[in-house]
Order: sequence, then C-alpha cells, then structure tokens
Amino acid sequence: MTVQPPAPGEPLAPGQSADRSSRFALFGVLGLVLVIRLLQLSSAMGSPLTWQPGPDEDYYRRFGLAVAAGQGAQDSPEFTFMDPAYGYLLGGIFKLFGVNLFVVYLLQALLDTVTAYGIIRVGRLLERPRAGLIGAALYGLTATAVMFCTTLLKEVWVTAWLTWWIVGALTVVRSERKAQWLLFGLYCGLGVGFRSTLLTLTLAGALLPWLTARRPGRPLLAALVILGSAVALLPWSIRNHQAYGSFSPLPHNGGIVLQQVYNDQNPRAEIWIPPFVSYLHPSEIWAGYAAEASRRLGRPLSPAEVDRYWHDEAMTYIEQHPGVVAGDMARKSLGWLSNSELANNRSDTEERMFSSILSLLPPPAAGLLGMGLAGLVWLGLKDRRALIVAVPIVLAWLTMAVFFAESRFRFHAASMLALASGVWIDQVARHARDANKRQVVVFAASAILIAVTSIVLSARTHEPPVAWERIAWGYINMGRIREAQALAAHIARDQPDNGAILEALGYTEAVQKQYNDAARALERAVELRPRSHVAHFNLARVYLALGDRQRAAAEARVAVNLHPAPDYQALLTEIAQ
Repeated sequence: MTVQPPAPGEPLAPGQSADRSSRFALFGVLGLVLVIRLLQLSSAMGSPLTWQPGPDEDYYRRFGLAVAAGQGAQDSPEFTFMDPAYGYLLGGIFKLFGVNLFVVYLLQALLDTVTAYGIIRVGRLLERPRAGLIGAALYGLTATAVMFCTTLLKEVWVTAWLTWWIVGALTVVRSERKAQWLLFGLYCGLGVGFRSTLLTLTLAGALLPWLTARRPGRPLLAALVILGSAVALLPWSIRNHQAYGSFSPLPHNGGIVLQQVYNDQNPRAEIWIPPFVSYLHPSEIWAGYAAEASRRLGRPLSPAEVDRYWHDEAMTYIEQHPGVVAGDMARKSLGWLSNSELANNRSDTEERMFSSILSLLPPPAAGLLGMGLAGLVWLGLKDRRALIVAVPIVLAWLTMAVFFAESRFRFHAASMLALASGVWIDQVARHARDANKRQVVVFAASAILIAVTSIVLSARTHEPPVAWERIAWGYINMGRIREAQALAAHIARDQPDNGAILEALGYTEAVQKQYNDAARALERAVELRPRSHVAHFNLARVYLALGDRQRAAAEARVAVNLHPAPDYQALLTEIAQ
C-alpha cells in the first residue's frame, strides 16, 4: 500500500511533522558546517601560510608528488619514515587533478562535514538524536577543525576515521553477525595507515564483545576483529618489507620519535632538534638520525636498524630516569587540559591573522573539555557504551602525554568531545525544570570547574612565538617580494638574532639584485644558524653574483656537505667551471 502525500493546505500528521523537522535540523546543521569550511577555504587560498607549508605538510606534499610520478620513489627510506596513507591519498589527488591545493582543501572540507554527520549518527545510535545534532553543530564551530581542513595534514582524516570507528563499534556491539565483526576488524586495520597509534583501536575493538551482557562466542568475535585488522595491515607490511626489509605495518620512526622526546638534552620532553639535524622536518630528521647512528656504530645501517638503535637509546634513558619521565608525562597531561594552543606545523595564532572566520571563533579547548568530560561521565551513569565514546578521548590524551604536547593530537578527540558536550547540553535542558535538580547542579559545576581549570592552565603555558619567517616565505612564494622584504626587515630590526628571518630578508634582497645587502643578511644568518644549508646555498649564489667565486665555492661546499641536493651540486659544479 502506498502512502499518499497530504493535499495542499491539509495539515501534516504529527509523525510526518516530526520527520520533516528532523530532516530540516539535519540539513541545517550540515549546511552550517560546510559553509563555514568553504568560507575558510576562501580565506586560506589568499593566505601566505598556505603558500609556505609546514614541515610535515612539505613532507606529505613531496610524498604525494612521488606517488603521482609513479617511479617508485615513494618506497624510499625517506617516504617510509612517516605514516603512508595520507601521502598515497595526496598522490591520487595530484594524479587526477594536478598539484592543486584548492581541490585537496575542498575534499577535506567535505570530509569534515561527513565527520559532523558521523557525530549525528553516534547520537542516534545512543538514542540521543538531539545530543548528536548539538554535538555536530559544536564541532562545526570548532576552530581547530575549521583550520585543519585547509592544511596538508592528515588530522581531519584521522578524526573522521575515529568518528566512524565509534559508529562502527556502536553498530557491531549489538550485532551477532560474524561478517560485521570481520568488516569492523578490516576498518580497524585501515586506520593504522593514517597514524601508527591507531593500532591500539584493534585491541579496543577486540574487547567490545565483553562490553554487553553475557553472550556466547565472545572469543570468536574478538578473533574476527583481529583477523580483519591483520588482513588490512598486510599491504603496509608487504610494502615495508620490499622497501627496507622489515615485515611490519608500522613506519620506521617510532624509536626516533621516542628518542626525540626522551634524552638527556631534552629534559622537558618538548619538541627538539638534536645538533646533528638541520631542520625540524621529517626528511631532515630521518637523514640526520640515520647518519648519526651509522657514525656511532661505524657501519651503514638499514632503516629498521636505525630505528632500533634510537629506540634502545630512548628506553635506556627512560629506565634510568623514571621520575623525570613521569613528571614530563604529567606536565604534558596538564598541557592537554590547557586552553592554550600548542602548535607545531600550523599555529592557530598565525592562522587567525589571515582568516576572518577563525578570528571570530574562540579557542575551543576549555568549552569542549568542560562540557565534554562532564557530559561523558553523565552519559556513563546511564549507558555503559560511554566507554566506546571515551576511546578517542583517552587515545588523544595518551598520544600527547607519551609523545609531543601538540594541539593537533588533542584535536583527534574533538568530535567525541563535541558529542559528549551535546549530551551535557541536552541533559541540562531536559532536567532544568525537574524538582530534583541535583544532577544538573553537579554536572554544571563540574563543567565550569574543568573549563576554568583549562583557562587557568593556559595562563601558565608558554605560547609559541609567531614564525614570521614562514609568513615572509609565503609572500615570496606568492610573488609578493616587496611585502616579504618589508615584513622581514621590520622583524629583523626587532629581532636582530633571528637567523630564520634574516635568511628570508637576504633572499628578497638577492631577488631584487641588492647583492651587498643580501650578503650581509645571509652572512649573519649562517653565523646564527650554521647548519642551515638553505642559507649557505643562497649566500653562495650571492657571492657568485658579486664575482667572488672563492667564497661562493666555499659556501656551496658547506651546503652540499650538509644536504647533498641536486641544486647544490649543480651550483658547485657551475662555480668550479
């Protein structure tokens, strides 16, 4: 039997009205999420920060170019150093559309809108549809989510994967169908290509059968999750075995990253560059650590051997300084709770300088943490599935506490913190008029206390300085040389020992054939940053333009010794002719 639509002017039945209202709310929220991201995309394409990628962004851009070229370079030790899935995604986009950042950012804006829909789906699976809608709207207004859509970073992909992992977990936990558990295991394994720490989600997935009431066949369901994950991990393992002889699905960076955090020269476990590495760039980090490990052991090492060496060095430090390590983890945990931004590749402070959208959105940590953590506990009082919702939040905290205190790791919890915030708002609205308001008072006070703590902690957190040199290089890459020179000259007057900004200043002066000024700026830059092969290379070119071939050759040799790039070798050959 077919259901006829109501005639014009005829009132809708109550159920039809509710359905239409629900659809209107759904599309309204998703439309809001997408529009905000498209406005950010418009701002980003005119920002100098887009034109000078951060270290990881540059790594993945070059990884994607290697994949698009299809010449096998993507399997070199350089590009097996970091999690590979995002590099392959970029490679596919570059192959289809060319090296077009607009297309990448547009796809990420669409993906982040799908993440918001995932939050709505989680709300429905928890039988809290209104909380899901509220959570999706909050996520849509989260500044870090908006910002990461317009970066060459995998953060929106990791957050999307985690959100839909929750959808999958809430679906299979009620299912007896073995095929669904196997497919869920496949999904668990696929995420490891985006971030190695997501391997822990396979274990979490295998524990799901024990979350519900006693049921037969729990070990079988857990085994199906593990089997599916193992199948999904197999391609990465085969790739790594072919590339550097290690049959592991994980990249060869774990030991190096661990040693970066835990060593005698980095007592606060902060982002740190050892003396034998030139730049905080994944490729430079790999090259420097590989060369140093080989030098210390007196023989060439494979990527797996390099990683094992530094892993052993880090573990020795951890075993010898357990109190220091515990203190570092506690301090980084407080950083996770702080409302301050802890930047690395992209800085919220810098992004707001060039984005009208981001400048209007408040820092999200205090609000999401306050309402989200209180809402998660409130949900847990009535529904043990709150443990599933908590998984990305706990994983984000552990990643930040064990490794680097960076806001991008905290962002991986944003979608579920937004969902839990929606639960908190929904609960407050539902029970505000109840005769017994005890729970409302307790959880409202809890949210306020967490938010205030977050804001207080932010006052004690060191804000990273603005990377003016990156903005200057962004202007240079946009062809706006005079703006870049004016900015660099202004900052250099205030910060005369800023070697990075002097590099940019010297380059702009050289482009405009102000060679004497360029030489002075670059000479000071290499004095301040003797391992900057870029500065040595540009200084060599300036000396050559001035006719001083002897000094040009000396600087070119330094650049080649630090980083044997083809351009550097070619310049040295040209000078010698």
